[in-house]
Amino acid sequence: MTTISRRATLAALGAATLATPLRAQGAFPSRPIKVIVPFAAGGTTDILARAVGERLAAALGQPVVVENRGGAGGTVAGEAFARSEPDGHTLLVATASLICINKALYQTLPFDPDRDFLPVAMLAQQPNVLVVNPRQLPMATLAELIAHIRANPGKVNYASSGTGSQLHLTGAMFQAAVGVEMTHVPYRGSAPAMTDLVAGTVPMMFDGLGTALPQVRGGAVRALGVASETPNAALPGVPPISSVLPGFRSVNWTGLFALRGTPEPVLARIDAETRKALASPEIAALFQSRAFDPLPTPRAELGAFVAEESRRWREVVRASGATAS
Repeated sequence: MTTISRRATLAALGAATLATPLRAQGAFPSRPIKVIVPFAAGGTTDILARAVGERLAAALGQPVVVENRGGAGGTVAGEAFARSEPDGHTLLVATASLICINKALYQTLPFDPDRDFLPVAMLAQQPNVLVVNPRQLPMATLAELIAHIRANPGKVNYASSGTGSQLHLTGAMFQAAVGVEMTHVPYRGSAPAMTDLVAGTVPMMFDGLGTALPQVRGGAVRALGVASETPNAALPGVPPISSVLPGFRSVNWTGLFALRGTPEPVLARIDAETRKALASPEIAALFQSRAFDPLPTPRAELGAFVAEESRRWREVVRASGATAS
């Protein structure tokens, strides 16, 4: 082999070597992307996932298919996600309940959110809100309600979407902060709980702001406090509960997760395109209509954010005594 041909061969081999990782990085996505949602179609999380998915599909050049896997507080969805390949072609849209609460609530899980899942981008957050039936509890302020509860220990009931749900744990946290026993009335979901609240069967409950808002605006229930650090624009005049009970916070956030082991260039691209999607006017309009708040968090800080949320909810679960099989 001549010197010239040897050099040409080595140059070709070098170019091929350099091109291989570039081609591998550029290959994503090579097929449709599946986004698993741990709730039924038509709910708040599902609507958000589909809106973001539409913009990701346009940006990535591949269809984004939303797969609804409800059941067992998100465990069904989490298990299906954990069994997929860590290549970015299967993602999970999850809430604080699935990622932070369930591991404290269930004795065993078929996956470990800390070990198996990796946060890629935070999509939105929404505070829970304390609502009352104005006929059963006619108080105009949160301070008046708390005074009534303290004057009637054990006599005030609160509804929730089920034992161990975030709404139940928020009620338990409220009870602990008030310092007086209350009676928990669990339902199979927040919709039937809200139905009974409107009817006056139960006097109060915590609910997600987006789902409670129509009933509040229609006058069927009264909002006395939001469980975020600051007031929410969707409920002008309704104060944060922390203004009366310092430190009280119950916010449900929604994040986009990949499997741990997914290549860094893939994670970076998903993060970048998700941020672009969240900045679109269409998503901004959705946020306003559904009372979402953006949750801009640098990806480098997501692990610490999720770890702190897990610690907080683990303490609430332990104090409440709630368990799930």
